[in-house]
Amino acid sequence: MSDVRASGFGTDAGGSVEAIERMLARPRDEVVRECKRYVVGQDAVLEEVVGLTYSCLQRMEMRARGVDDLDLPRACAFMLSGSTASGKSFIMKVVAKVMGLELVSIDCSGITGAGWVGDSVSSELRRVAGVMGRGDGRPVLAFWDEADKLVRKTREGGRSFDSQGNFLKLLDGGRLELAPEAQGQHEVTLDAGRVLNVFAGAFMGIEDIVRKRLLAGGLAVAGDGDKVAPGLLTPDELRSRMNLQDLVSWGFMPEFVGRFGAVVCVPSLSCESLRRIVKGSERSLERRVSNLLGAGREFAITDAAAGKIAREAHASGLGARRIDQITNHFEAEATVRLHADADVNRATLDVGDDGKLCLAFDFDEDAAGEKDEAACAEDDAADGGSDADGLPAGTSRFEPNERLISAVDGAVAGARWSEAAATPEGRELLARRLAHYQRWRVRDTRSVTGAELLLEAVIGYLAVNRDPDMKQTLGNVCALLRFAGIHMRDGWTYLDTFFFGRVEACGLRGLEERACSDPAYCSCDAVRALSCYRRYLELPREVRAEAARLAEARAEDAAESDREAAWLRADINAVADAVDKEGFGGAPLIF
Repeated sequence: MSDVRASGFGTDAGGSVEAIERMLARPRDEVVRECKRYVVGQDAVLEEVVGLTYSCLQRMEMRARGVDDLDLPRACAFMLSGSTASGKSFIMKVVAKVMGLELVSIDCSGITGAGWVGDSVSSELRRVAGVMGRGDGRPVLAFWDEADKLVRKTREGGRSFDSQGNFLKLLDGGRLELAPEAQGQHEVTLDAGRVLNVFAGAFMGIEDIVRKRLLAGGLAVAGDGDKVAPGLLTPDELRSRMNLQDLVSWGFMPEFVGRFGAVVCVPSLSCESLRRIVKGSERSLERRVSNLLGAGREFAITDAAAGKIAREAHASGLGARRIDQITNHFEAEATVRLHADADVNRATLDVGDDGKLCLAFDFDEDAAGEKDEAACAEDDAADGGSDADGLPAGTSRFEPNERLISAVDGAVAGARWSEAAATPEGRELLARRLAHYQRWRVRDTRSVTGAELLLEAVIGYLAVNRDPDMKQTLGNVCALLRFAGIHMRDGWTYLDTFFFGRVEACGLRGLEERACSDPAYCSCDAVRALSCYRRYLELPREVRAEAARLAEARAEDAAESDREAAWLRADINAVADAVDKEGFGGAPLIF
């Protein structure tokens, strides 16, 4: 068996440069905005972390282009400091997903030295090397959680064995030769220059160290230069003034700390931020549970209940984790009842007269009216002719049009669709080729961009969806696009449910939920599909409607015209040629 190696830039420079260029091509403000969709109450931290990540990627890009390490800043590493449940791990998972970085999460609490019981730094780096070797040139973000556990304290207050010294070569950014540690293993080469190392820890008690330093220095600790007694500062305010020297005083080796570029303070979540996590944000508990229930059912939380849950979570010191502990029972009860009882379609979590949380169920008359209208529309279609969406007589508005799928797939028979759509780059090129259809005259040029985003999102959704019935063909893409025009309440469409529902409800967002416990579960392809769809949703409603029609137009014309079908097959095959082993240079992709 040949050795498993993580290729360096010298052997895969082209792919590495292209991968990093794609990450840096997105405006930093856009990445921050995307991260804020997931992370609540940590705006300043997100801006700082994304800025540090961009700086590290720029260094990696210059190194990949052949610039000498000695002419570049020190290799990339920084520290996150925040109390328990402040969101350190979640922030880095979100940043990694949004930016497309490969993420490896490592728990430092179990790390020992070579030969000791437990995992060594070397064995964890072999994991990083394995992820890097399987990647497509993208850098790896190594997230070292519970980094404060690297300092082992004795009962007498001194330090016992710690493994900080084993990180020094990694943080220097050179090539590491990782020797076998068990029978059957081979030597592994890790290019540490392609690794962004982020350490995180709670550092309990470090506030006292910061306070003593401020008192000893007589510093002006207020933002406007006024003198403020350090003893009056809150723990979060003291942490915000923490520096690398405080980490040394806390117990870290100066050689270890000296290799960090910055310390980022992650403050505890405020009561208002916790309330928004319960209700009022895109990732709120209210919306997540509603997504689990599926179309036509709703889980609502009153303002009184949201405030009570947030106050209890804040008082516990467990942050957002406490929110789930408080509400798990109510979520389970609502889910079982709404799925079992067809006459009930809304569950409301409220505060009862006794001051305790309680769950109420009711029947939504507005939703019932919409169901009746939908039934009437289906009955009208069954009587003959077409319905309001132009579907053939007898076809439900809420089911894929099998006739359309068959016609489109028949028109492109012989095209290498599966090859062209097998990679993110291929799906992007397919979306561009399909959206730039000259026979469609647009009223707003933004609709072309919207059509590209919508097509790439739908193709990507089909590629990563785990439902075996969701086949990835051009006909299925057209059928799925139809759901963009079928509206539910509050402007929500059935296509939104496909994207934002949980795994059990055919949605990609559920992959993000699973990734909290298993980062490998949520692929970069899923994140990219969600990102494209969210950018599509930012366009005005009339532009989105035109973009959806544009996204369908070319394939539908091909189903009716042999000449259009031939042109479409040629374009699909050109994309397939562009993404094969020859690379992207062989196909004319300029529109």
